[in-house]
Amino acid sequence: MSVQAASVALAPAAIGARVVAFIVDAIVLLLIQLLLGSIVGDLTVVGSIARAVIYAAIGFVYFGYSWTAWRASPGQRILGLVTVNADDGSTLNWNQATVRWAWLFGPSVLSSLLQFGALAAIGGIVVFGYGIYLLYTAATDPRKQGFHDKQAGTIVAVKAAA
Repeated sequence: MSVQAASVALAPAAIGARVVAFIVDAIVLLLIQLLLGSIVGDLTVVGSIARAVIYAAIGFVYFGYSWTAWRASPGQRILGLVTVNADDGSTLNWNQATVRWAWLFGPSVLSSLLQFGALAAIGGIVVFGYGIYLLYTAATDPRKQGFHDKQAGTIVAVKAAA
């Protein structure tokens, strides 16, 4: 099968299914963060920054591992979706997973590190706007590739029946 034929065979996932999968993943990560937050209770600025770095690392491993090992995050697996190489449908490598994660979550990680007064509010607004932008780019693209997908050369597709 040629590369072009393989990429055409990928049926892009609906935006609604992607959002629901993201919500499932966010709930799982929130539960992990609540557990860790109860263990690491330092409420100083240093503690807040340390927690933000730890949460970012956990999110990176959670998504990076699941995209490279299972082709889907747990939320995506529940909904029958896969995140794959847009050109040939192959499993993501760690470089693609890293780029996709950075473009998908990088702004929110940076915002979580800047939780000081007005910077927190500005960061929250920027992250919200960026999230809308990612949804818009995915919703309006014929292959449903958001900005983050295009940067990493990935596509979220409906898992093919085996």
